[in-house]
This record gives sequence, C-alpha cells and structure tokens, in this order.
Amino acid sequence: MEILCVHSARWWQAQKVLIGREGRPLVIIDNFHPLPTVCVDDADRRSFRPVARHYPGIRAPVPKPYFAPVRRGLSDILIHHFDYRGGVSVQECFYSLLTTPPAQLNYIQRLPHVDGGDDRKVAILHYLCYEHHGGTAFFRQRRTGFETVPNDRFAAYKQGVEADHDSLGAPTPQYYTRNDRRFDRIRTVKARYNRAILYFGSNLHTILPGTEDSFSDDPRIGRLTVNTFVHPAHAGQKPPGAA
Repeated sequence: MEILCVHSARWWQAQKVLIGREGRPLVIIDNFHPLPTVCVDDADRRSFRPVARHYPGIRAPVPKPYFAPVRRGLSDILIHHFDYRGGVSVQECFYSLLTTPPAQLNYIQRLPHVDGGDDRKVAILHYLCYEHHGGTAFFRQRRTGFETVPNDRFAAYKQGVEADHDSLGAPTPQYYTRNDRRFDRIRTVKARYNRAILYFGSNLHTILPGTEDSFSDDPRIGRLTVNTFVHPAHAGQKPPGAA
C-alpha cells in the first residue's frame, strides 16, 4: 500500500494498492469532495431514469461544477498513477442509485462486469452513501485467469462464461459477492461517505450491496454514487501492467 501526497488537494487522504496478479492500480481517496452534502442535495433535486440494461438501477446527470474543486487533484492522480498524459477527457458522469433487488437481476447483472473494453478508460466511483451500503469487489475469472477484459480478451472471456454455464448452469439471481467455481474475489473496497475509488474500467468488478436500504430510490437513503468515466485526451497509450 502506498500513501499518496496530492499537493493540489491537500484535504485528501489517498492511498494506492495493486489489484491481484495483474497489478493494475486502485486508488482510494477519503474526504474526496469538499462539498458532499451539496452533491447529495443536488442529486435529490434530479430526475433519475434507467439508462442501460446492464446497470441495475437508475441514473441522473451530474452538473459540470461538480468537478471544479477536485479537477487538479484528479489530474495529478491520473498522470502519476494511471500514466495519463496530455490531458483528461470526461466521457460520462452520472449520479447512480442501485434499485434492482437480487431476485430481479438479469443474467449479465449476476456476474462481475467491466465498464467496456477500452483499456485506457478509468472509472471514478464516488460514494455519497455510508458503510452499510456495502462497497465494490474485484474478481478474477477462474477459467482464464483474467482480472481485466480489454477488447482483445473478450472472446476468450465470453467462452469462459459460456463454458461455466454449460457445466454449472445459470448463476444464482443475486449480486456476486463471493469466491466460487466461476470467479475468485481478489480485492474489496468498503463504501464510505465521501470516499472515491479510481480503477481501470477493464477490471472485472461488481457492486456489493448492503442492507435493504441499498435498493431505495431516495438519494438520501439509498446507495447513491457518482460514476464518472474518463479517458486520456491523447489516445494511444498503454496502461501500467499491460502487455
């Protein structure tokens, strides 16, 4: 574990760890945003809607001023620990609320997932909820040994999922929280109010829900997060640990 000093965001408590055998970076920042209650208040005024079949919940857009107090600190982290150069491009940014109970999950939602096959994309997950809302877990597929699934691994990963289905049947309708014959859990991060985590979106990961409140559609009660996806403004770089 490496304790980080981010001079442009001195209120942060930041650390970096490496995930699994592939050693991809995971940065954990506590006290991430100077105005978390303003973020929650803003989310409470928004209209949330389902946006994709893969996300088990609802989302609403985040206003651009959200980034103003953390932009320089995030740039420092992305440059020094994710090898970003030439600027950062924000691709998506949403408030998210988990609302789908385990029994209603579709097949894909029952398995660990990646945030697309772009091996340069970094996910920034900002928890605006408390510890009882669970956290986030990272996984390794047993058949392939993959901890990340960029585009050039997707076919082999999919074959592994299909082989597991043929031999083990469909996964149980629940959130993936455990080691079993399909996947090994290799890292867990607990939710904490105003904590943010940064990781490459190609890492296999999943939501760890907490109590029944975790499925509330009320931003002041449920598992409220800000989900942001960024990419280097200058493409064509390979991430640390990539072949």
